[in-house]
Amino acid sequence: MKNRHLTLRGAMLLCIAAIFSLPSCDWFREDPLWIGKWQYNDKIYVGDITYNTATTLTLTESSFEEVYIIKRDNSSEITSLLGLKGSLSVKNNIMTFTLSTVGECVEDAQQKCTTAIVWFPKGSATYSTYMQYLKETVTGEFEADEDWLWLVRDRNKDGDTEDDGEDVEFERI
Repeated sequence: MKNRHLTLRGAMLLCIAAIFSLPSCDWFREDPLWIGKWQYNDKIYVGDITYNTATTLTLTESSFEEVYIIKRDNSSEITSLLGLKGSLSVKNNIMTFTLSTVGECVEDAQQKCTTAIVWFPKGSATYSTYMQYLKETVTGEFEADEDWLWLVRDRNKDGDTEDDGEDVEFERI
């Protein structure tokens, strides 16, 4: 009888130890499909000049970073770069982007734009200048799978999603 009591006690201790050694339920949870690094490439035509654009969007559970790079067609020289950072909230199929920082390219010794970014927080003069053209909070509808993120959002304060870059299908990179 005493051995049986010790065996039951040992089994209970073993079960308790196993329960506490298991990771939390978050360990079993998979990240949402939209989390990751995405890219969208496009061409812009201005008269006879063609520009190649690359938009890289990095999404985490609570933040985003979006970088736009524009180059003249058939050139490796960066014409322009804009970076956006902030918080992200997601409910159902709606993403809400709240901007907190804008970025510009760092120029090299020849005053040419590089892929390095200098960031300007909310409240800075540079941030305020960009806010003439950007919305601080943007909502968008999305769908995502393993390889693609479709995102529709009004980004230029005109009340529609008909402009270039507002209805975008990103590819996971």
